[in-house]
Amino acid sequence: MVKVFKKHKLFKTLLCFTLSVQTLTVYASADDRPQVDRKRVGLVLSGGGAKGAAHIGVLEVLEKNRIPVDIVTGTSMGAYVGGMYAMGFSAKEVKRRTFNVNWQEGYLDRVNRNDLTLRRKQQNDNYQLHTDIGLDLNGEFKARSGAFQGQGFAKLLRQVTDNLPSLKSFDQLAIPYRSVATDIAKLKPVILNSGHLATAMQASMTVPGALKPVHLKGKLLVDGGVVNNMPVNVAQVLGAENIIAVDLRDNLMPSKDLDSALNIVAQLTTYMTNASADEQKGLMKKGDVYLQPDVSFMTAADFDQMTKAYEAGKKVAEDALPQLLRFQLSKADYQAYVKEKQSRRSQLSSATAYYIDEIKIRNNTRLPDKTLRAQLALQTGQVISNESLELAVKRLQSEDIYGRITYKIDQVDGKNILDMDINEKSWGPGYLNFTLAFEDDFVNRSNFSFGAQYLYTDLTDKGGEWLTEFSLGSWKNVSTEFYFPLDYEQTYFTEFGVSINNEIRKFDRFNFDYINNETNTFHNIETEYKHTNVYAAIGWNFESAAKISLGYNAQKGSINVLSMEQKEDYFLHGPYINMTYDDLDNFFFPSSGLYANAKVGYNQTTSEFHQRGKVDGETYFYDLEVKKPFSFDRHTIAFTAKVAGSDSEEMLPIYAQALGGMFNLSGYHRYELNGRYSAFASMIYRYRLLDNNFGAFKLPVYAGGSIEQGGVWDKSSNVSWSSSISAGSVYVAVDSILGPVYLSYGLAEGGQSAFYLSLGGRW
Repeated sequence: MVKVFKKHKLFKTLLCFTLSVQTLTVYASADDRPQVDRKRVGLVLSGGGAKGAAHIGVLEVLEKNRIPVDIVTGTSMGAYVGGMYAMGFSAKEVKRRTFNVNWQEGYLDRVNRNDLTLRRKQQNDNYQLHTDIGLDLNGEFKARSGAFQGQGFAKLLRQVTDNLPSLKSFDQLAIPYRSVATDIAKLKPVILNSGHLATAMQASMTVPGALKPVHLKGKLLVDGGVVNNMPVNVAQVLGAENIIAVDLRDNLMPSKDLDSALNIVAQLTTYMTNASADEQKGLMKKGDVYLQPDVSFMTAADFDQMTKAYEAGKKVAEDALPQLLRFQLSKADYQAYVKEKQSRRSQLSSATAYYIDEIKIRNNTRLPDKTLRAQLALQTGQVISNESLELAVKRLQSEDIYGRITYKIDQVDGKNILDMDINEKSWGPGYLNFTLAFEDDFVNRSNFSFGAQYLYTDLTDKGGEWLTEFSLGSWKNVSTEFYFPLDYEQTYFTEFGVSINNEIRKFDRFNFDYINNETNTFHNIETEYKHTNVYAAIGWNFESAAKISLGYNAQKGSINVLSMEQKEDYFLHGPYINMTYDDLDNFFFPSSGLYANAKVGYNQTTSEFHQRGKVDGETYFYDLEVKKPFSFDRHTIAFTAKVAGSDSEEMLPIYAQALGGMFNLSGYHRYELNGRYSAFASMIYRYRLLDNNFGAFKLPVYAGGSIEQGGVWDKSSNVSWSSSISAGSVYVAVDSILGPVYLSYGLAEGGQSAFYLSLGGRW
């Protein structure tokens, strides 16, 4: 392409004129731009992801040598660096802000676990495989658009730009600026010349397929690299008479590396971006400066290599000083240039807080505006900090049903208008999630479970939901629940549901009392628990992480001792109260927060064991658990304590309390120890061996051990420390996308020991 332009100068001139005419109407008039007596210098920055740190190195050399920048244009990461510099920040300030950003968080759409509502935490912990597959009630499947929604990038860009309000023209910046994006529907370049700076940056940085396109001015916008990766023509139209262009191109891969579909796609993308840059390079004239930093040692995703890229930018600019110094100003003229630039910067109204006169919501959800406003909890007629605005967005995200949520400050007729664009997940309102769990003790016990969860949201204007879950394997469960908030803030709620359970439990030890206090002990017996449970409750979400509910349940079931062909039938009903607090950052590998749950209740029971006659009774039951981690650097110690029991008199305990399994009296098999009462405490130490932070997901590796003490008893009078059991374990673990993976060895007093291999969530 470059050779063609060199051979056909007339064609090149006509093309440049044509491109100029096509884009003239996009920009503000020349009268709106600051006038200078010298020739304007335009800085053109190409895309390149993490390699964009090289642009900052170039800027530092320009500043050090008193070389002015009068116009900035950029694509993708070049649009980001160019936009930051156009705000009036020095090269050092751009570097500081850029290097302080955790760019990997740009690929995080969901809030952290401890920011989710309590209801979502419980749902996600039980069904941790988020497929992002939607399913309508009519059976239609939906998929998300883009691997990531771009919520994280929007937040990062708002922060680094100080949430600068929308501008009528980017000529109002300290340096006139333009970013280039692609209209993905028409595959044409779109030059962004006004509006919200952070959004203009994001549109230009949105990698097609990886990030959801940005909706702006009726267009779907993605990264501008394919159509114009080095926008020289845009700078020329804007008035640049001299060009300094920085090209962060990739080299084409040799044929030996084109052995996969991903590499072939990458090769085609590299060719197109390089071709667009070559076309723009052909528009440069004699005296313009073309810089190509050597960043071949890294890829666009190597954000850990940004320091090296920055140095590469400095080097290429220093090597090109003989060409660049022709733009150098005298000390006095450069001081005047900097003073003018800072004066224009001071006129920008970016701030850490704004007085909000009006809140405008662009509602792209199935919920009414008043529900969104209630969840945002923002009030007009008062000063609202940027931090409070981000917290309001987080409150919406805590529901885990929204897609991209963005906002900007519009200044109209002396008023500050908070303009919020709220989008529901495009694959909603019905969501499918799954769970997979497996455990083997390498001797004679293997447990597995596979389950699916269907959540249908927006049943009511206050955010009602329908949740259905089922699991197959060693434990079978089918449940359905309706949840209805009673107010728009979702502070109060009602819920009711039904569940059917079928559990096969193999016990090595199982004690229960017969008539006349006769005790029988059975070994290696197999029991089957079946029951159907119906409940209704009313509750209060008094914090995002805490709730209390008062309910009434009824349960009908049977307990079969399969090896003895004996069965107990029972029916119970009664009230209960349940209180939960949970702000753990991770349920399975917590490093901060607190989990506490208390459930107590009263039941009237009727039971009959093996045709021995019905027994009526009154039963009080309780189940209390507390979990608290403490962390220092890579070390974590998590304490757990729990007690449970019931004073039931049925022959086989309906509320059977069990211990055994990894971290639950390690060394015993799961559910090996059973009774009516249980007490347990543990201290689990964990050391983080590897972080394995891949941005979109993490795969940390841990090693550690546990100390445990506990026991189960059939009578409350038997509960004592002396009759409890000591145990411990050592383990290695991985926090994977499938759930926790453990390889451990447990040992309990009395010589009980077991190896464990487990995968997945709760049992």
